[in-house]
Amino acid sequence: MHKLFKTIKEEHEKPVEGQITGEIPEWVNGSLYRNGPGMYEVGEYKYNHWFDPLAMFTRFHIENKKVTYQNRYLKSETYKKNVAAQRIVIYGFGTLPVPDPCQNIFQRFLSYFTVDEKNDNTNVNFYPLKDELYASTETNFIRKVDPETLETLERVNLTDYVAVHTASAHPHYDADGTVHNIGNCFKGGPKICIIKIPPKKEPNDEFPQGQVMSAIKSSGKVSINYIHSFGMTENYYVYVEQPMFMNLLKIMTAKIRGSPMSNSMDWYPDLKTRFRIIDKKTGEEVNPEIKYEADPLMVFHHINAYEENGHIIVDLCAVRSNEALSYVYLKDLTSEQCEEKWRNFEDPQPRRYILPLKVNQQTPRNKNLVDITQAAATAEMTADDTVYCTWEALVNTGMDFPQINYKSHNGKKYRYTYGVGWHPKGKHFNTVMKIDINTKTFKEWGEDKCYPSEPVFVPNPNGTDEDDGVVLSSVNTSDYDKGKNAFLLVLDAKSMKEIARAEFDIPRFPKDFHGLFKTNQ
Repeated sequence: MHKLFKTIKEEHEKPVEGQITGEIPEWVNGSLYRNGPGMYEVGEYKYNHWFDPLAMFTRFHIENKKVTYQNRYLKSETYKKNVAAQRIVIYGFGTLPVPDPCQNIFQRFLSYFTVDEKNDNTNVNFYPLKDELYASTETNFIRKVDPETLETLERVNLTDYVAVHTASAHPHYDADGTVHNIGNCFKGGPKICIIKIPPKKEPNDEFPQGQVMSAIKSSGKVSINYIHSFGMTENYYVYVEQPMFMNLLKIMTAKIRGSPMSNSMDWYPDLKTRFRIIDKKTGEEVNPEIKYEADPLMVFHHINAYEENGHIIVDLCAVRSNEALSYVYLKDLTSEQCEEKWRNFEDPQPRRYILPLKVNQQTPRNKNLVDITQAAATAEMTADDTVYCTWEALVNTGMDFPQINYKSHNGKKYRYTYGVGWHPKGKHFNTVMKIDINTKTFKEWGEDKCYPSEPVFVPNPNGTDEDDGVVLSSVNTSDYDKGKNAFLLVLDAKSMKEIARAEFDIPRFPKDFHGLFKTNQ
């Protein structure tokens, strides 16, 4: 795996056609977009953390049972300044800027007191704003992208359109194009904010003005909760206040201390995790006098959330500590001992928590309040007006980078989720996995020395079942230096059997994070 974290060559002048094995269903027509790190060094200077390398966009276009591949670097201001200087000049999450060699010691000292330009390297995800495509990360910037050429278009500073200073890379979006997201605001003290951005009325309209749906004061006076994603049901937003906080004092003094952002994250292992529920119509927190708590956990990715019989079901991928952040420094990922180290990491666990809504100070204590058939998760009111929640495993194996049939089942009761299977002790370290939540069983695809990306479910337009469709994953192989090329994998979503693959005369795809599929218009 350590050989995959390297700079990728651009392939944007002419899309590369893949060699098809098997048969792609005729109804699969559209583009799979992927986003992630692509350039791991600038000049002779290397990035330190996997979250930092310059963004590369990837497009697999499927039409008439054929597949083409192209990629392109995001030409952000961060990219332009770094490439022009041939060194890293803008802060990353875990990478410090390289001092200007032309400055003397006094100029360098004075530079500690200047304001840095913000990083606009949107290298985490894509999301649609109606018919448009935007690249996102965890700052206030998103970037419009040409869906055919992957050319970098206008930069949008969300702060100009809604009162928020950061936003997550994992928004939710409705069928009409409305985008819901969660982020931070620091005016008047740190707050967690949920925002809503309407779709454009006309294609040539300016970026639409959004609104803050809810603003909840941070639990810390000089820190704010770290949030990578959140849940959304038909009537509620749900975010997990995990015991991981960004220390604002450390962030403000990072430059003078010569410390990257990654050192400003504080983990409190004795602090409970709290579930916050917000009414989508009023923006008010539900039962604010009651705390929904669970044992400490860290979560990057929510699977889904929905309502059932007066409860909110929250499914997510969790680990018990912040250990994951220490595993993604590039000195470790590019080491030959990389996979051996990851095999000792705790599996990310697909979990279910159930939050009963009908609770108050008169609710009976020390009694399981979950009234859902066959639910193993529990929720009990304790003496201090806290609903203590325990979890149930969706399956007894590791999985992360979850995806569902989003179009028909996001925020609704569902049965299937797809993700990257995690098997530290198994033959295949990573697989493409499908979990049947009802039966708590899984099916998966795996191949020796292959490392699949986050799988994306594409529904059959004529299908009626939740899992009627295909699953797409871009697959790298660690044997690329022995002539085995990267390929796009096409699985039948019901059986998880391979039905086709498109192999390209290209050794590697970017080792990316997230993406989406857009059908041809």
